[in-house]
Amino acid sequence: MESLWVDKYMGNELGRLEKPIAFAKLPLNFELEAISSEIEKLGESQWHMHVNQACFSGSWDVLPLYSKEEHIDAHPILQCFSIEQTDADFIPLPVMKHLPTLANFLEQFQCSLKSIRLMRLQGDSKILPHNDHQVSMEYGEARIHVPISGIDDVDFTVDGQRVPMMRGDVWYMNAHLVHSVSNLGSEPRINLVIDCKVEDWLKNIIKSSEQKF
Repeated sequence: MESLWVDKYMGNELGRLEKPIAFAKLPLNFELEAISSEIEKLGESQWHMHVNQACFSGSWDVLPLYSKEEHIDAHPILQCFSIEQTDADFIPLPVMKHLPTLANFLEQFQCSLKSIRLMRLQGDSKILPHNDHQVSMEYGEARIHVPISGIDDVDFTVDGQRVPMMRGDVWYMNAHLVHSVSNLGSEPRINLVIDCKVEDWLKNIIKSSEQKF
């Protein structure tokens, strides 16, 4: 938390901006029902509990879709969580063969894709306030969220503001800012989470978004 305030107010790269974009809705097409159907057919054994148990209460697990090329045959824990900023190549995991509609959605991204995963927050669970250091447009790495299920009773806040997510929406979020998630309902919340490099195409659609905050 302290590093965030230093960055924001003491003149570091993010602090030089008057107000960084906390989140923005992107004009990308997501075939919600078809992709939801593909995801429902995936086995429970492919989901893995989040390793940072101090960051959440309840149940939060991950299903990796893209990982570093060096981890293509590694333990799924490495595929899920070895996602720090790096110049390593990220490639589709074999599970993507069962997600052709989702793969078509990813083809809309005119930028380099990094870690991609499904993240499931069970009912009555919370992701506690935290920030992911330098994961934002200003630092060259963007995080994209696509809500797939369980959104009705979910509060997703970034920098103290609630993100008005709807199922099938595509949102950029500034993960360098403090954010948290509470699933107050009984249905699991599943989001597709995409980390990618910020290149001109992505920067332009974030900045030109008609819904940015």
